[in-house]
Amino acid sequence: MDYRPYYPPITLRRIFDRDRSPSPSASNVTLRRIFDFDTVCLSQGQQAEPSPSGLIPRPRGALSKPNHGGYTLRQVLNWNEKTYKCVQEGLHEVCEKYLDLRLTFPNQAPAAVVMFLNAARARFPVLNNYQDQWPAQDFAAMYLKNKVGADKAKLRVRTRCTDASQTILDG
Repeated sequence: MDYRPYYPPITLRRIFDRDRSPSPSASNVTLRRIFDFDTVCLSQGQQAEPSPSGLIPRPRGALSKPNHGGYTLRQVLNWNEKTYKCVQEGLHEVCEKYLDLRLTFPNQAPAAVVMFLNAARARFPVLNNYQDQWPAQDFAAMYLKNKVGADKAKLRVRTRCTDASQTILDG
């Protein structure tokens, strides 16, 4: 009886020396490969699909979730640090003027959002290059999310302190 070693299907494509059978690296073992379509297209010298209106479209994925298929504003906008900070701080001021700081961005009144976007566009004309001024919306969404979260945390601390002082007074 002739002895033939069994190799799983992945190894059928490899040729092994008789002397030594190397362990394939992890990158060679995996059959599944995930390709980022935009990266593949750009690496082949093709351009990413522009929007029909000529404006820069919102990136795919969730804001501030780069490890889960999302994006960060700093990376996507690719502005220099001074411009980024100037626009960020300016939009925070516009948020404070037109939006309710107790609500997150999706919960804002539509009329307030329109006024915010108009004021943001007037103050920062660079936002006119982006479809629906999505950078202004994203800056506002992050600012309000962090503001609402910080306010809730302060309220929890105050509530605990009040409860603790009440317990001491009662006891």
